[in-house]
Amino acid sequence: MSFPKKTNTNYRNSGAKVFEAANGLDDFLKTLEKDFFATAKVQCKFNNLENRADLIIDLYLNFGLMDCLRHFNNGDWGGLAFSEESQTNMSSSAEKALKKLNALNSHSLDILELSLHFKETSIIISRLHDQSIPKQLGNIISSVGEHFVYFTKGLTEMPYEIFVPVFEDTMLEHSQSKMGQCGYLDYWGLYFEDQAQHQAMIYSLKNKKLEQEDLFLFE
Repeated sequence: MSFPKKTNTNYRNSGAKVFEAANGLDDFLKTLEKDFFATAKVQCKFNNLENRADLIIDLYLNFGLMDCLRHFNNGDWGGLAFSEESQTNMSSSAEKALKKLNALNSHSLDILELSLHFKETSIIISRLHDQSIPKQLGNIISSVGEHFVYFTKGLTEMPYEIFVPVFEDTMLEHSQSKMGQCGYLDYWGLYFEDQAQHQAMIYSLKNKKLEQEDLFLFE
């Protein structure tokens, strides 16, 4: 299985460039900072060929993941609202803010990667399809709480990085479209400290089980 790479070097060959700002970007970041009680940093990469910009966002939070889950369950973290019909169906103010950001610009903007940096761990969420991150952010955080006991090895060890999601190598060999058939709640990749080495493991949400695999980063 494979971890999604944190940076996309393909931009060097696609006519992309780093640009400094987009209309309404400051307000968009302020929404994220307010909702997540965080400090936001962003990289904006504009692709001339596709007339679109991808945002790589880092949110730095001055508290731990357990605190995040407690606030999330109390409904006062993340700018997320539960629907009346189903507690698994959540809307995000980030989704609304992204739509507003797009309305202010002549090129499309989307979140390519969102990283939540807590005191003891980081959750790195990669885009699966257009606006998949703001649309599924609530479900991802909810699943982190649901599976917390299992991927922390019975609350005995915290991974220092959690990649959401990872894919089987066979999905990448033939068609990138197969990646879109996977969801955020299939497999996650986790890095643990193992003395002087780093232990990479796969967590299956379906089986609630950790498995050690040979992993590599892909672009």
